[in-house]
Amino acid sequence: MNAVAIGPFAFSADRFSVIAGLIVFMMVGSLLAARVDNRLGTFTTAATLLGVAGARAGHVLIHVEGFLQEPLRVLAIWQGGFSPTGGLVGVLLAIVMLRRHAPKAAPWALLPLAAGLFVWVVVTTLTDSGAAPRAPGTSYAVLSKDETLAIADRKGRPTVLNLWASWCPPCRREMPMMAEMAGSNPQVDFLFANQGESREVIAAYLSQSGVDLETILLDPFSDLSRHYGAIGLPATFFINPDGTLAATHLGEIYREAIAERLAAFSSGDGKQTE
Repeated sequence: MNAVAIGPFAFSADRFSVIAGLIVFMMVGSLLAARVDNRLGTFTTAATLLGVAGARAGHVLIHVEGFLQEPLRVLAIWQGGFSPTGGLVGVLLAIVMLRRHAPKAAPWALLPLAAGLFVWVVVTTLTDSGAAPRAPGTSYAVLSKDETLAIADRKGRPTVLNLWASWCPPCRREMPMMAEMAGSNPQVDFLFANQGESREVIAAYLSQSGVDLETILLDPFSDLSRHYGAIGLPATFFINPDGTLAATHLGEIYREAIAERLAAFSSGDGKQTE
């Protein structure tokens, strides 16, 4: 799994590369503000804010029906969900504003933009972990049944594998939505592999929360986290019918991300993405 850990914080590789690029973008802008024109510092701040706001707004507009049902989810930017086109519009708006108020400083805006893009490309390349692992052949006990299940044996159907634990707040937040998505998509196997907890702890959590999950795997030694390189929870893996990994998502996942991946399964697009 392409991910980066910094102390107690874990980031998916794509998010980390964007954050690194934004930090360099703003740092170069601050240096230019001190040496060339102080309005370049204002530009980088405005471009960052407008870019993030535009990217989020673009995503919300694309999936407006879902957000109308849960409007507060618009603010849950930690889940992800950004439109590159919307972000580009926000940055272009900041450039237009700079050209209008400081036309001589506008050409200097290309320098922080170039630096940020360069760092984004470099970090993306360095954090690419290469070939993704195939579905493991190890069998895991199923919580509600007297049987075991091996993910590698479930060929012929796409699979969504969610790694979770009851002590994990984002796991608990996303679980009701995940259960709903599993119930409304019977053509896909949803597997919820608990990491490191006992049957008693899992059963107590499910009873208290009222979440109804059909297939819960017991992974007491977190073997699946190691197999897929998950450095934090929750982690969601989209597995093609042939056992190859199609996509991964580290951290709390949002409804639209699952819907997009399920649509890709239906279209036969098994390209690996992060």
